[in-house]
Amino acid sequence: MIKNIVFDLGNVLVNYEPAKFITKFTNNPQHQKFLLENIFLSAEWIDFDRGTITKDEIARRVLKKSPAGLEETIQHILATWYEEIIPIPEMEAFVKQLKKQGYHLYVLSNAPVDYYEYEEDIPVLKYMDGVFVTADWKIIKPEAEVYRAFCHHFQLVPAQCIFLDDLPVNVAGARAVGMESFVFRKDLAALKEYLSDFGIDVTV
Repeated sequence: MIKNIVFDLGNVLVNYEPAKFITKFTNNPQHQKFLLENIFLSAEWIDFDRGTITKDEIARRVLKKSPAGLEETIQHILATWYEEIIPIPEMEAFVKQLKKQGYHLYVLSNAPVDYYEYEEDIPVLKYMDGVFVTADWKIIKPEAEVYRAFCHHFQLVPAQCIFLDDLPVNVAGARAVGMESFVFRKDLAALKEYLSDFGIDVTV
């Protein structure tokens, strides 16, 4: 019996589009590619989400290999990246109905310590019974320890959870520890159909 719905944050409850964000700073395709690959798609960013590296260290490493003229842009991107994290409007009504139906709701997100700078800008979080931020635990999806630590922390039974994430690798990680899981592609109709298989009926 499903009792808990667990949400990823980026591209599930909020839009997270770093490639689009970068275009605000430069129109140069080569510079855009460099910034995306060396900041948001880098091993350093994974460690940032894991909570084992600071933004200052990311900046230091990126600046060492940066093309000339991007120094200020790199610093600005790192200082303001989360300002482009915008709630997905239709998800709040969806979450609210699940809450009214008695489900316990949680967030399990690969997120750095910067999460605490933008959490107040995400209204849907008020419906959550708990939020698990990977940087606080020094672990990261899709490592099995993330899902085990999450369930242990909130005293949840994995088989009683449905986990929603936009990345198949993270969904596979959750399934490996016994959680029902679904790859969410911002398609509410598909999500509702999936949930209906568990007797969960959401009409919004």
